[in-house]
Amino acid sequence: MSDLGEKRIKTKRLYKGTLIGLRRDTVELPNGKTSTREIVEHPGAVAVVAITKEDELVLIRQFRTPTKEILLEVPAGVPKKGEAGEVCAARELQEETGFHAKKVKKVWEGFASPGYSDELIRFYLAQDMVKIKQNLDEDEFVEVNLIDVETCMDLLKLGKIRDNKTMIGIMIADLYLKGELK
Repeated sequence: MSDLGEKRIKTKRLYKGTLIGLRRDTVELPNGKTSTREIVEHPGAVAVVAITKEDELVLIRQFRTPTKEILLEVPAGVPKKGEAGEVCAARELQEETGFHAKKVKKVWEGFASPGYSDELIRFYLAQDMVKIKQNLDEDEFVEVNLIDVETCMDLLKLGKIRDNKTMIGIMIADLYLKGELK
């Protein structure tokens, strides 16, 4: 197998915000030549695949400024410093939707867009839920939707779901309900 790795030679920090950073790396390629890579640094996120007893997914609709669209999404967020993924997933689910999950477990993880970002999204399955109080942040405006997984799969096939983490979340829910994911 050939060596495809790149060796970082130099890094220049271009931006450091409250959530993300941007840097430019100079790298040595496998053939010895150099190139540059612009990388968005992200602390990582959790996405919550919350399935009700009726096999419905708990989804939210919200306006996303970068896309200028209202998107249908699985609840998600960024862990606080030192916060475990399961704790963050349960917290985000409750804050955004008002559902408290008695069972939360990690089922999958993957990079959001590794061509330019190091963001790793961890997917958590949430079950055995009870409805309590929604606790949105001051700048959050969301609508909660309960949609059966079969309809979610149809929306996915029709291109009505345009958020990648939600596409993956729907497929995780479908696999889980078919017994193909433990």
